[in-house]
Amino acid sequence: MTFFKIIKHGLMTLLLVTLFSVCETAFAEDMGYSVKAIIPENQIDKTKTYFDLKMTAGQIQNIDLEIKSNSTETLNLVVEPYSATTNQNGELEYSIEPEKNDSSIVYPITRLVSGKQKVTILPKDTKRVTFRLKMPEKDYIGKIVGGFNVYEQENDRQIESTSKKNDVQIKNVFSIVIGIQLRENLNRVKPELKLNAVKAGLFNYRTAITANIQNIKPEFISDLSIKSKVRKNGSKKVIYEAEKSDLAMAPNSNFDFPISLENQELVEGSYELEITARSKSETWAFTRIFRITDEEATRLNEEAVEIESKQKPKYKFIIIIIIVFVSLIILGGIIITLNRLKR
Repeated sequence: MTFFKIIKHGLMTLLLVTLFSVCETAFAEDMGYSVKAIIPENQIDKTKTYFDLKMTAGQIQNIDLEIKSNSTETLNLVVEPYSATTNQNGELEYSIEPEKNDSSIVYPITRLVSGKQKVTILPKDTKRVTFRLKMPEKDYIGKIVGGFNVYEQENDRQIESTSKKNDVQIKNVFSIVIGIQLRENLNRVKPELKLNAVKAGLFNYRTAITANIQNIKPEFISDLSIKSKVRKNGSKKVIYEAEKSDLAMAPNSNFDFPISLENQELVEGSYELEITARSKSETWAFTRIFRITDEEATRLNEEAVEIESKQKPKYKFIIIIIIVFVSLIILGGIIITLNRLKR
């Protein structure tokens, strides 16, 4: 782990904290503009400030966002729809474009809503931005969820010139988000979780085992708690465990649940994962045998920060040298003393 990577990670964490602070409301004074949804007649709950629309199969509808400038300068903004996802902390995420859609999603919001728009707003002016929405021709049971992100065009240009290798796209950092939820009926779909890949990895640049949890149904899961235990395959002794509560998952989304090794080195071998997830009304239990290869362990241990066992051999070596040195001094003193007594 280089010094540059550590600094980069810290900055990204700070930026994401800023993002969540900004997105709690649809107004940010320092950003110079505010955004609100123009609530249409087919809004299910008109007290909500985001779009929660009752739709029918094949329905076509225009929906509007109103952007108000609070700035003394001309604003060049981008308004772009994203699908809702679940981030690595087990939280709903509407403001980061996923690298790829979840494998279980049938109709991502980005396929049903017209694409991103660039908007110029004069100082202290107000402008409406219209998006065209078209529902699938076939009846759909469940929720289709996403968000309209409003951010400055400067961030969009930065993204276009940034390498695709970046884990976090900076255009999502300073944005205002208006959520959108589409459904054709008010019946709740029974949620279903699936356990996908279990593997060694890094979480916040520290050694971990990650279990990919997937919500394969078009329904939110809230008040989710997850408990996990890891054992050596064939052993009853728990060597790693993790527990988290108050998690939430977006419809048709997944995230990597981390099991921290508490800064211990990853060790090659065969392991067993036992994981239990509970919501208000459902319980899911999974067991999975997985393997950590020597190559994986070596590579990840080298990339990780604060590995305890990397430091211990150094300290042990120093302590051994000190003990040997002191022992030699004592032994030398004893020999000298004995020689003097013989004389």
